[in-house]
Amino acid sequence: MSSLSLVFFGTGQTSLDALIALSNEFTIESVITKPDTKTSSGKVQPTLVAQWAHDNSVPYYKPKDKAELSTLVAQKKFSSPVGVVLDYGIIIPEDVIDYFEYEIINSHFSLLPQYRGADPIRAAILGGDKTTGVTIMQIVPELDAGAILSWNEYTIPPSITEPDLRVALSEINCAILPETLKLYLAQELTPIAQDVSAITHSKKVKKENGLLDPSETAVNLERQVRAYITWPKSYIVAQNTQIVITQALVSSEKMPQGKLSVSNKKLYFGCKNGSLEIFELQPASKKSMDAQGFINGYKNLL
Repeated sequence: MSSLSLVFFGTGQTSLDALIALSNEFTIESVITKPDTKTSSGKVQPTLVAQWAHDNSVPYYKPKDKAELSTLVAQKKFSSPVGVVLDYGIIIPEDVIDYFEYEIINSHFSLLPQYRGADPIRAAILGGDKTTGVTIMQIVPELDAGAILSWNEYTIPPSITEPDLRVALSEINCAILPETLKLYLAQELTPIAQDVSAITHSKKVKKENGLLDPSETAVNLERQVRAYITWPKSYIVAQNTQIVITQALVSSEKMPQGKLSVSNKKLYFGCKNGSLEIFELQPASKKSMDAQGFINGYKNLL
């Protein structure tokens, strides 16, 4: 197998984007992804990466956990000198890392050592950061602690949502990952240890984190709406009805804290030091609607 070959570990859309970019420059010896899932109708659903491998006649494997992954790598005796992992969903054990001559490299969507952990994209929006980026690094057993091979900064637009920021960072990753990997395999890069004094972490987001807390400032709540727009979604509860907020802006209007209110035909959610002006929302089990549609149809919740 050529030195320009690799084994790819991944599952979701960002990993598929990277895999396609790498396949233009490297031979993909094999793909390792998560097992199939089933839809609500019972249909078997392969991962996006598995589907790509099938469509492109690339061998692919679907171990269910770390133990099966270790067994697979030991048995298959891959000949590629390096592995690449992104958006995989299973923590790679040390024996699998060590199997490859150049070990395994990973793309992380932050400027490490900032926002190590599971959700750096949402963390950057929640933090009101002006910049973020993509870091290519070696992986080690400690999460996101490996030496840095390359990075690229990105200026965060002030109103960007999580899915749009993810797409922007994925595009950067696809641009820098193949070249970084070539230089790494040619031993033309010097890995740089992370500055341990600058480490921050991104927390794993849970469903209950979506509740909008009126004791927070409007600035923080508006960031939350953008960060959680796909999951877990930002919501309020009015008279036992859950209402998801999908578009809002910071307002200086003073409104009753924790309540939905209407003023001059505009819809607000009162919070600390002001309010959110709500433009788009979705009551439980209903379609998304604009603020005026909600004002007209849900007077009982105001």
